[in-house]
Amino acid sequence: MTTHLFVRSCYTLLDSTIRIPELVSTAKKYGYQSVALTDHHVMHGVARFLHECKKEGIHPIIGLEVDVFYHEQKVPFLLLAKNNKGYTNLMKLSSMLCDGREYATYEELIQYCEHNFLVVYGEGGYFDAELISEDRTGITQKLALMKSEFPPFDIAISYEETSLWRSKNAVLKALAKAQGIQTVALNKIYYLGQKDYETLKVLSAIKQGTTLRDKNVTPITGRYFLSIPEMEQIYDADDLRRTDEIASECHCDGNLEKTGIPEYPLKDGITAEQYLPQLCLAGLKKRLNGDLKPAYVERLKHELQVIHQMGFEDYFLIVYDFIRYGRQKGIYIGPGRGSAAGSLVAYCLGITMVDPLQYNLLFERFLNAERVSMPDIDTDIPDIHRQEIIDYVYQKYGEQHIANIITFDTLAARAVLRDVGKAMDISKREIDMIVGLIPQTPKITLKKAYEQKEKLRVLLNASPQLMTYFNMAKRIEGLPKNKSIHAAGIVMSGKPIEEIIPTIQMAEGMKTTQFVGNYLEERGLIKMDFLGLKNLTTIDEIVQMIHKKNLDFHILSIPLHDAKTYRLFAQADTIGVFQFESDGMRNLLRKMKPNCFEDIIAALALFRPGPKDQINVYLEGRKNPSSVVYPSKELEPILKETYGVTIYQEQVMLMAQIVAKFSLVKADILRKAISKKNEEELAGLRQEYVRGCKENGYSDETASYLFDLAEKFAGYGFNKSHAVAYGLVAYQLAYLKANYPLEFYTSILNSVIGDSTKSAIYITECRRKHISIEAPDVNRSTDIYYHNGKSIILPLSIIKDVGTLAARTILDERDKKGSFGDYFDFVARAVLRKINRTQLERLISAGALDGFDLGRTTMMNTLDDAVKYAKLVQVPFGTQLSIDPQLVSKPVVVRMKDSQEELSENEKAALGFNLGEQPIVHLRQKLGITYPPLAELNSNRGLYRGFAYIQSVRQIRTRKGDLMCFLKLTDETGESDMAVMPNLYSQYGQHLVKGVYIQFYAKIQDEASFLANQIEIVRQK
Repeated sequence: MTTHLFVRSCYTLLDSTIRIPELVSTAKKYGYQSVALTDHHVMHGVARFLHECKKEGIHPIIGLEVDVFYHEQKVPFLLLAKNNKGYTNLMKLSSMLCDGREYATYEELIQYCEHNFLVVYGEGGYFDAELISEDRTGITQKLALMKSEFPPFDIAISYEETSLWRSKNAVLKALAKAQGIQTVALNKIYYLGQKDYETLKVLSAIKQGTTLRDKNVTPITGRYFLSIPEMEQIYDADDLRRTDEIASECHCDGNLEKTGIPEYPLKDGITAEQYLPQLCLAGLKKRLNGDLKPAYVERLKHELQVIHQMGFEDYFLIVYDFIRYGRQKGIYIGPGRGSAAGSLVAYCLGITMVDPLQYNLLFERFLNAERVSMPDIDTDIPDIHRQEIIDYVYQKYGEQHIANIITFDTLAARAVLRDVGKAMDISKREIDMIVGLIPQTPKITLKKAYEQKEKLRVLLNASPQLMTYFNMAKRIEGLPKNKSIHAAGIVMSGKPIEEIIPTIQMAEGMKTTQFVGNYLEERGLIKMDFLGLKNLTTIDEIVQMIHKKNLDFHILSIPLHDAKTYRLFAQADTIGVFQFESDGMRNLLRKMKPNCFEDIIAALALFRPGPKDQINVYLEGRKNPSSVVYPSKELEPILKETYGVTIYQEQVMLMAQIVAKFSLVKADILRKAISKKNEEELAGLRQEYVRGCKENGYSDETASYLFDLAEKFAGYGFNKSHAVAYGLVAYQLAYLKANYPLEFYTSILNSVIGDSTKSAIYITECRRKHISIEAPDVNRSTDIYYHNGKSIILPLSIIKDVGTLAARTILDERDKKGSFGDYFDFVARAVLRKINRTQLERLISAGALDGFDLGRTTMMNTLDDAVKYAKLVQVPFGTQLSIDPQLVSKPVVVRMKDSQEELSENEKAALGFNLGEQPIVHLRQKLGITYPPLAELNSNRGLYRGFAYIQSVRQIRTRKGDLMCFLKLTDETGESDMAVMPNLYSQYGQHLVKGVYIQFYAKIQDEASFLANQIEIVRQK
C-alpha cells in the first residue's frame, strides 16, 4: 500500500483545481486508506478536510509546505503532523507566515518542526541545481550539512514518471542512502485527473492576469492524483513503503482542547454568576418603574437559571458591556435582532429594547438547554460607527482573544465567465454576449443558466469554441479566488486564538481566522455579529438634526400609537422606510391598512415567499374576525392575533405545548427539526406529538392533522422576536418620515449619494409633498445634503464628474478665501485648484453657478473666455501660484436665451435627475396619465404601462435582416432601455425619434430594460 503525502488544494489560491470533498472521495474511490492535505503556507482547508475524512472513513494527514530562508536561498520544506502537538506547531508556523511573511527562518523551522515529519524535496528543492548539473559532490556536501543542522528528515523522490528525473532521483537516492537518510515517494498533486491539466493552465493564466498564449503559463504535467497501481508502477517499493510508515505514524485528528468565552473583567471578590443577576434585577426594576410583577420575576429567574446551567454569564456581560459603551458614546444601537429579542435578560440589560412578555416572545426560541449551542446575539449598529464598537471590544479583550472571520470570494457564474474568457482569448464581445444571457438570480450556476436560457443553449451549441469555453468556466466555477473578511462577524476566545486555530493578517490590527465561520463554533470560539446598518445611521442623523431644535426628543420614547405614522403605513407611503419599500410590501399595506404596531409585525412576517399564499386568508380574517375557523378551540388564544393564520414560529411552539404536552424546550427542538427537514428526527417527534395529543383527548386523525399543520407552518413561519425588533426600527423611520419630513428626506438622500435612481425617487417624493429642493450652489452647498429649516440643499459631490474629491477642493477654497464673488472669480479660483473643464461644465449644467445670475447657456458659451481669463490672472507666489484679478479685465459677457428643454437634458446628465418641473410632468398631468414613473417600474416584474420621453434611438438589423431598435427612455425619475422588435418597429419606426413622448405597454426584462408590446405616440417632436 501507499499514500499521497503532498496535495495542494484550491485554498492555495488559483494554484490548484482540487476541492476538498472531491479529494477525499477520490482517495476513497482509489482504495487509499489515508491522504494528506499540504497547502502552501496556509491551512484554510484543514477543518473541512478533517470533516470529510471522518465522513468517508479516510485517515487524515495534515501537513504544510513552508518556504524557509536557508543558507542564503529560499528553500521549500514539507511538514507532516505526527500528532496534535505537531498540528499546533503547524498552526503557529502558518499564522506566522500569513502575517505578511514570504518565508520562515531556519531557527523558526527548527522550533516548529517538532512533532512533525520533515521532508526535503529533491526536484524543486535544495538540491535542484546540483541534480540538474549532476554535481554529486555538491549534493553530498548539502546532505551532510542538512544532516548536521536538522532533526531526522526524509528526502522526497518526485517526478519519477520522466526518464530524466528518474536517473537524477537514482543519484539522489544513492547519495542519501550512503549517509543513512531515508527517501520517500512524493507525487506532488495539483489536480485530480489528467483531464484537469487544461483547467489548471486556465487557472494559472487567471492568476497571472494573462492568456493561454503566454509561454509562462505552463504548469508541470503529471501532477495529478495517481491511482495505487500507477504509483506502484512508477515508484520504488521501498519509497512507497516509506509513505505508509509515515502515514501510520501520523495520528492527528485536530481535536485540540476547546476554548470558551472570555471572562468578563470584574472587580475582585465578585463573579459573573453573582454580577449578572444583580444587573438584571436592577434593570428589571428600571424597566417596570419599580413594580416587579410576578410574571416578570419568574421569567427572569428561569432565564438566569438556564444561562447559568449553560455557563453563558460572561457572554451576556460582554454583550451588555459593549452595547452600554456604544449608548454612552451617543451611538444609536438597534433595538434588537433575531431570537435574542425573546430574552427578558437581554431586555433587562439593555441589550434589546423589546419587552418579550408584552409580545409573547419565547426565551426557548433563543436559548435551549437541550440544544446546546452558543447564544447568538447579533447587534445592529449605524454603519458609520460599527468599527468604533469593534475597536472597543478589541482593546478591552486584547489581540490574542478576538479575530475577524475569513470568507472567500469564489469564481461565481458571471465572474468566472469573464476571467476564463480573458484567459482563453475569447473576444470581449462574445464574453459580454454570453454573460448577458446569465440570469441575475442570486446564486445562479452556469449549469442552471444553461438549463433555463434557451438563447444560451442555441448560442453555445452553434459554436464549438464557445461551448469549450463555457464548459471550462463550469469546471472552474465556485473555486475560491480571493480572501476577504466577513462583513459582520468576529470571534472571541478565552484562550489565545492561535492555540485554537491558525490565523492570517489581512488588515491592520485585528487578525483573521484561517477557517471559515461554520468550523469555528465546534472549536469553542464564540461568534459575535456586529451589523452595520445604513437605516440606523439614517435614524441617528435625523435625531441629531431634531436635537438642534428639540433636545428633549428621544427616539426610544416616541409613542407607538401615532396617528400620522399609521396613516403613512395605510397609504403605503413607505419609500425610505426599512423593510417596507418594495412594491409588493406597499401593495400589502394598501390592503391591510395597519392601525397598530401588531399589524406592522404581522406585515413583516407575512410578506415572505412561504406565507404569501396566506395573505388573503389573513386579510379576510382581519376584515371579518367572526369568520375565522380555528384548528381547535384550545388554539384560538394562540392564533387569534393573526386571525387563525400561523405566521410565527413561536405560535408553532406554543401550539405544541398546548395540544401535545411538549415543553417549550421540546417544542423548539421540533421547530428546528422541521426547518432543517431532518426526516429521521421528525419521525420520532411525530410519534411523541401524536401521543401527547391523544393523551389530551384528540383522536389519531386530529393528532396527525395537527402535526401536519405544525410541520407546514414551522417550515416558513417567521421568528416573531425578529419581526418585533425590526418592526420597531421600521416604525421609528415611519414616525420620523411622518413627523419630521425635512430631516427625514435630508438624511435619506445622504444615504443614497451616488445612486441617481433612488435619489430621483426621493426628490420626486419631496416635490409631491411640497418640500423645497434647491440646486447645488458653489457658495452654499457642502459635500452632503443639508437643510436650512425650509429647503434641502443639494451637495456638490453628487454632480457627475465632480464627485467628492473635487467638491471638497471647492469647499476648501471657499473656506480659506471666502465666497466666490462672481462667475469669473469662481472659474479663476477653480482652475487654479485643478478643477478641469468637464467638471466646470457639469457644475454649470447642475445649476451650481446659477447664483451668479448669468444663465446657464450664457455661462457655458462664455466658458472658453473664462478659462483663458483664469490662466491670465495667475501669478507666482513663492513656490506656488496665486491670482491677481487686476492683471486683466474680465471678459465681456453676451447674454443668451436658455432653452428649457436643453437645460433640463443637461441638468439630468449632470445630476441623474431633474430638479425643476419638466415638460413630461406637465404633459402627464394634462393628459391625466397615472402610470408609475420609470424608477418605480424598475423594481417590478411582469407587464406594465408606462409614459416616457425618447432620449435616443439605436437602430440595428436582426440576423434575418429585419430592422429593430433600442430606445433610451427617460422621465422625471430616471431612465430605462426598451427594445422594439421588428413587428412593432415596422409600424412606428418613422415616429420613434429623439424628443417624442410615448405611452407603452411592455414586459420588464430586468432592473432597467423593457421589451415593447404596444406603443402609442403621445406627442411628436
